[in-house]
Amino acid sequence: MTGYLAWLRAHLGPGLIPLAYATALVRDAAGRILFEKRSDFEWWGLPGGVIEPGESPAACAVREVREETGLDAAVARFSGVYSSPRYDVLYPNGDCAQQVTFCYECTLAGGELKPDGEEVLDLGFFPAHGLPPSAVWYSDMTAHALGGSALPYFDPPAAVLSAARFPTLMAVRRVIGHAAIVWPGMSAAVFDDAGRLLVHRRGDSGLWALPAGALDAGETLAHTAVREVREETGLAVEPLRVIDHYGGYEIVYPNGDRLYPVGGLFLCRVLSGELRADGRESLEVRFISAGDLPALAPDTVPRMISRIESAFAAYSTR
Repeated sequence: MTGYLAWLRAHLGPGLIPLAYATALVRDAAGRILFEKRSDFEWWGLPGGVIEPGESPAACAVREVREETGLDAAVARFSGVYSSPRYDVLYPNGDCAQQVTFCYECTLAGGELKPDGEEVLDLGFFPAHGLPPSAVWYSDMTAHALGGSALPYFDPPAAVLSAARFPTLMAVRRVIGHAAIVWPGMSAAVFDDAGRLLVHRRGDSGLWALPAGALDAGETLAHTAVREVREETGLAVEPLRVIDHYGGYEIVYPNGDRLYPVGGLFLCRVLSGELRADGRESLEVRFISAGDLPALAPDTVPRMISRIESAFAAYSTR
């Protein structure tokens, strides 16, 4: 267990909490996939682990490959994000997590194949027709990668009632205070029929941004996006595809809360609803064109401008 995860569990205990992970699907020159025999469950799985504060999902995947297998991996593509409660895991030590996992297809870039002897007992490359038995999330990740889809996978909007002691980030804050935490979430790029993008002025900072928020236990990231758009803007939307993903930076909110967000950006379309600001999370809401960006720029942060530009680029090639 890493220092960050040990700290988190010391405060929150072993009960169910959402945790952000990164996993690497590494292929050799023959197209075989790298699997490792884990020491905790003694089953075969893909290299990966919990994302650390200040670490991007892709950097986490590369680090975990190096630590667990001795190999250097190069990220080839973002394969998908897996957040369904069907991937909840109960570890042998009693810890329970809702896994929100960013999966990357990777190629070999060097190193020497060698299990670390602590987390990993054995290693092997397996052909697609002879993969070892593994947990459902590893099976789903490999099935999607082998299916040849050009689009990253995401679990559809869904939520189940959670009995977690800490079902929301706000509930966690009551225990850890303003301390820095890694937490999964999602942003939404919502376009109207005229190709304009939905933005809102945040209630906490007063800055313009895309609708976004933190995942609640028991919901998928797609459901997070749908819920946050509805709460903040009054619109019902449908997520169509993941067009970006992010992490590796810290946000310090006006109230002192520190957050390392890990998430992605959904391209969405409007289904129904009436545009309105909720007066709490959103002070103003409106649709903008790409030409409105210069006027928006002084009232938001550079990474949000970059995310908005990515949204317009994705919409133009949809």
